[in-house]
Amino acid sequence: MLRLSKHAIRSWAADVSSAPCKEIEYMPTDFYKSLGVNENATAEEIKKSFRALAKKYHPDRNKGKKEAEERFKEISEAYDTPSDPKKKSEYDLMRQYGAFDSRQGQSPFGGFRQSGPGGTRFEFHTTGGEGLENFEDLFSELFGGRISQSSRTRRQRQSPFGQSEPEEPRGQDVHSEISVSFMEAIKGVTRLIYLPEGKKIRVKIPAGIDNGGKIRLAGQGKPGIFGGETGDLIITVNVMSDQNFTRQGNDIYTWVIIPFTGAILGTKVEIQTLNKLVALSVPPGTQPGAKLRLKGQGLAVGNEQGDLFVEIKVEIPKTLTAEQKKFLEKW
Repeated sequence: MLRLSKHAIRSWAADVSSAPCKEIEYMPTDFYKSLGVNENATAEEIKKSFRALAKKYHPDRNKGKKEAEERFKEISEAYDTPSDPKKKSEYDLMRQYGAFDSRQGQSPFGGFRQSGPGGTRFEFHTTGGEGLENFEDLFSELFGGRISQSSRTRRQRQSPFGQSEPEEPRGQDVHSEISVSFMEAIKGVTRLIYLPEGKKIRVKIPAGIDNGGKIRLAGQGKPGIFGGETGDLIITVNVMSDQNFTRQGNDIYTWVIIPFTGAILGTKVEIQTLNKLVALSVPPGTQPGAKLRLKGQGLAVGNEQGDLFVEIKVEIPKTLTAEQKKFLEKW
């Protein structure tokens, strides 16, 4: 197997670029298919499949059978990578960019190839976009510009000597979601999040985050290619509804039920704000559905302080005494 680290490619390229050009071809094998497992197989499943295949195609059991010998070599090579966590991680990233063995079929995306010694052709296929762009940059540099350059804009970084250098392919961002209660979003909370790979991480949800807000954790995503920058973990926060409060910006809305006599004559009621109980004066003649404002009792985010709006709901009695009916009719 050719280890496609940048250091290895550079060493290989030095020999290739100084030798007479011949058509050579090399594509990484799909080790999972060789072992008869899928890419999500556990280490134990990979090991079990390898043992079964190695036993079946072992040269001692298949003396004189060239096919079995070749198959045994293929299985042994395939097992070397998925059985090693570090190699497996690097290999999975290469597969992510579309590299696979020509025996498994052709990539639907563009690739590039380079001639060199040895009677084969080096060819790499990628899913395109940023990955293709960086591989083209790398091979163009190694082979003196013999690979055609696309018209895409190259991402650049500044070297310590003031020269512009191409960046290595950055790892993918990982996206996740978390649900919190209304009051947890208002006051802030720390939660434990489990990532798809089994990794767990504590995430601090900042006070005042709104529904759909995003938290970016740098360097917690997928690793980059050839030492490129690691991607980020982006968490979308879903705020659950609350039976007592709703939010619009920094303003908070709630409600209170008062008797119809309180709406007519005026009354005082206790209101639960985000932090404490406060007294609210309801003026005489307040209509059902009216909203009374408690200034500065909303949400404070940064230098902005919201208000609390209280919707008045009037309770109408379902039954009246004869005396009450008479009084109302007279009134």
